[in-house]
Amino acid sequence: MERRERGTAACRDVLKRIVGYRSARGPGRRMPEDLGGRVRERVRPMVEGLHAAGVLPEAAAFLHTLDRRVHVVTPNTFGALVDTVPLDVGWDLANLLLDDLGAPPLSDDTPELDGLCNGGHAWLLPRAFAEARPWSDVVVHEVAHLLHTVRRSEVTGGDESAGVLLPVPPRRRETFAYACEVWACIDRMAPESRSAALVDYRDSATPPDARVDRQALDRLLAAAAGGGAWGSLASWAVTGR
Repeated sequence: MERRERGTAACRDVLKRIVGYRSARGPGRRMPEDLGGRVRERVRPMVEGLHAAGVLPEAAAFLHTLDRRVHVVTPNTFGALVDTVPLDVGWDLANLLLDDLGAPPLSDDTPELDGLCNGGHAWLLPRAFAEARPWSDVVVHEVAHLLHTVRRSEVTGGDESAGVLLPVPPRRRETFAYACEVWACIDRMAPESRSAALVDYRDSATPPDARVDRQALDRLLAAAAGGGAWGSLASWAVTGR
C-alpha cells in the first residue's frame, strides 16, 4: 500500500509537469466569471423541467450543490484538481486540457472529450461557456450525467439507500445526455422555430458518438416537441419507453 501510494503520487507529479510544460506553449484560457451562477442558469430549464415532471423533487437542492460539483479545467486549476481525483480521471483531465491547448495528447489512443463526469463531479473547459455551436451545450450534457451519478442522500442528507437522482441504465446514458443537450438548445429558440430546428437536426451528422442510439434520439426529440419535453426524456431514460 505504501509503494502504491508513492507510485500514485509520482504519477500525479508527472502529469502536473507534462501539462505545465505543454500548457506554457499554448494559448491561455480565462476562468469564466461567476462560474456557479452561469452553470445554474444554463441547466436550470432542464432541472426545473424534470422537477415539474415529478422525477426530480430535489431540484432546488441539486442546483445548490453544483457549485462544488462542476469544475473548470485550466492550466492554473489542473494541479489542484488532479490531486483530488483517481489517477485514471487525472489522465483524462490532462488529455482534455492538452487537446484544448492544441498540444499533443498523452497517448495515441486518447478519446476526444468535450467534458468529463465521474463520481458525482463534472469537469469542463472554459470554452464550454463561450461556444455557440448549433445543438451543442456541454454544460447541460455533463450535468445530465450527474443526475445518474449523484445519490439522493448526497443532496438531501436523507436515507442513503434511496439511490441516485435519476436511475438511468448505462446503455441509455449517452443518448439521454445528448437528448438533454439538444433539447436545451432547441428550447431556447422561439416556439415557431422549433419544428424547423428539429428537421435540421435530424438531417445533421451529429452527434459523432458511437454510444448514442441515433434513432432513439430522434424519436425522443420528436416526442419532446409534442409536449412534456423533460418528462418524456426522463421517462425513456429510466424505463426505455
